[in-house]
Amino acid sequence: MRVRWQAVLLMLWLTAALFGCGKEESPALLKMTFLDTGKSDCIVIEAGESVVVNDAADEDDQEMICEFLDSLQTEQIEYLILSHFDKDHIGSAAKLLRRYEVGCVLMPDYQEDSEPYLALMEALNETETESRRLQENYQFSLEGIEFYVDAPREVSYENDNNYSLITCVTCGENQILLMGDAQKQRTEEFLESSHWSQNCDLIKMPHHGDYNKRLRDLFVQARPRYAVLTAGAERSRVEKETLALLEACRCSVYYTDEGTVTVTSNGINLQVGQMAGSGN
Repeated sequence: MRVRWQAVLLMLWLTAALFGCGKEESPALLKMTFLDTGKSDCIVIEAGESVVVNDAADEDDQEMICEFLDSLQTEQIEYLILSHFDKDHIGSAAKLLRRYEVGCVLMPDYQEDSEPYLALMEALNETETESRRLQENYQFSLEGIEFYVDAPREVSYENDNNYSLITCVTCGENQILLMGDAQKQRTEEFLESSHWSQNCDLIKMPHHGDYNKRLRDLFVQARPRYAVLTAGAERSRVEKETLALLEACRCSVYYTDEGTVTVTSNGINLQVGQMAGSGN
């Protein structure tokens, strides 16, 4: 009997050694924060010591965004990715360009006649920051984190939301998809992309919960476990079809109007958490 129990204990010890039982999980290599800025987008991505900002919310969000970046002791933003030129995506961009050293601004190749857009252009000129208007897909890597920015295929679109850059962030086995405000035509283009891996852990829903018919195809292929919606308290753009899709796909859904959403990945495991809302 003693020999049998010794054998069992030995097997348990070997299992613990092989599968890391009792050991602390590897530290996060990637941290992504979806700020609670109301019905607007601002996503701060920490790739090791490097910082990338995806969209810059509204102009009246600049203090909150800067406070968050300062809490990270940010001095340099490697890339500022502006999905498109709607005011709820570029409103604070001029402020970020003047306050921090920005390595490069990535944006779609079209123009707007709006105050936020003109302020962005003025700040780019003033700071002499490098910028790229993407006509082709763009890839870069920061500290082992891979970024793929999918560019629009057409020269012009009837709906400006279809100019949206779509950004894939890959950390080891984990992938996060940031859809900007992409609508049906733009989503369709992305699904035909040769880079599209047809698998991701989390999707930032396009256009604050607006529905388009190609979203179902995206979800069938991607099989995400999580979805984030950047929504104001009224959630005016969250359509019934969107809610039905998320329920059918059994996604855990996070709304930024309920608080800042934080995503971490160590390359194997992805975790999502939420902080109490700030009332935006």
